[in-house]
Amino acid sequence: MSENKPHIPAAILSERLMIIGLGHVGLTLGLALADVGFSVAGFDIKDSVRDILRTKKSHFKEKGLAELLEKHIGNRFTVVDNLATSPQSTVYFVTVGTPFNFDNTPDYNFIKQAAGTLGETIKKGDLIILRSTVPMGTTRETVIPIIERVSGLKAGVDFGVAFAPERTVEGNAFHELRTLPQIVGGVDVTSKERTAAIFRVLTDTIVELDTLEEAEIVKLINNTYRETVFAYANQVSLLARAWGIDTKKIITAANTGYARSQVPFPSPGVGGYCLTKDAYLYMASAKKKKVDTSLLAQVRESTPTFIDQMKFDIINYAKQNIKGRVVRIGILGFAFKGVPETSDVRGSTTFALTKRFNSIGGYDICGYDPVVSSEIIAGMFATPKASIQEVIDSSDIVVTMNNHPLFAAITPQHFSAHAGKPVLFFDTWGLCDKPAFDASEVTYWRL
Repeated sequence: MSENKPHIPAAILSERLMIIGLGHVGLTLGLALADVGFSVAGFDIKDSVRDILRTKKSHFKEKGLAELLEKHIGNRFTVVDNLATSPQSTVYFVTVGTPFNFDNTPDYNFIKQAAGTLGETIKKGDLIILRSTVPMGTTRETVIPIIERVSGLKAGVDFGVAFAPERTVEGNAFHELRTLPQIVGGVDVTSKERTAAIFRVLTDTIVELDTLEEAEIVKLINNTYRETVFAYANQVSLLARAWGIDTKKIITAANTGYARSQVPFPSPGVGGYCLTKDAYLYMASAKKKKVDTSLLAQVRESTPTFIDQMKFDIINYAKQNIKGRVVRIGILGFAFKGVPETSDVRGSTTFALTKRFNSIGGYDICGYDPVVSSEIIAGMFATPKASIQEVIDSSDIVVTMNNHPLFAAITPQHFSAHAGKPVLFFDTWGLCDKPAFDASEVTYWRL
């Protein structure tokens, strides 16, 4: 990454930044800002996170993260035990999570806690930038009132407030922090412009919006749109398979030379921390204004339905081909995605599938992921294996659950230990050479 841009005003780099929440969003943002010349402090409520970061290691995998930790921890990036230990901060980024409750309503506890802490910490002239994904109206209706009540200060008068949604993809966050347009909305013009000036050090493209609410909805639009088109692709898959035709083949035909619609290929379903919850945040925004979201609700329900269909297909194959013993299922891919590579298993469709088979009983599940640790795989109802080949050799049914590039290299030769015996390879992402498998003894499926 590059160092300071020569045209950056010294006044901008004199801002002293505090990151509240050092997960995938906060840590990558803080290190990227340190790398362009800012002085950054970071706080996380978890002692374990703070402790490991001080050793210049991380609690998750991200391309380029190790190098920036080594370069900046203890230098431009300081990990602190509480906000009061860094009273010189002038700008506070809030990057805590917004999970949802069992009834799929937003859980505001982390946001409210951060707001209360900020109210005890900020001084006149400070700027607060929310980066967390929230329902529309949260910044103005929930966060600002807490800060004002605790601090005795007035937003837009004594301190600034802006919203700048995080939209980076895990596994490529540092590149996207420098290249994606940054969306900025503020409680007033000064808050917006000051926030834009900070982000302009990272990227050349800033999209300034007029209100906090306009900025809050942007990421919700991005992610609910993606979830909708992915759900549609999986519906196409169900129809194509019912007619006995190849889904990937017909989607490729539909997309070829036809720019007006580019349908994605099917996958086991929407996964990850953001895509699995942002629809609920969107629907919570709509509920405040009594806006219908029945279409999105149906989309959100499609992933569990699709996983159930996969389960039924696998069970039916096992009933017809494997009799008199426990069925051995091998899972390849436990992270919620394989490209870009990540160790994140939050919202993993793999876990959704393994939980279903674990609840049924009568299935022995093993698995491998190039990035996810054996301990985490074991916690996802699977016996960890050391390699792709070990999984294949140990299984009657092999299922790829993410699109890691290593899985694309699987060939019929990997199944040689099963010669003369029934074996199913369920290549859900369609990564491998279908004609080669069609010409082999291996039963080959893809969505």
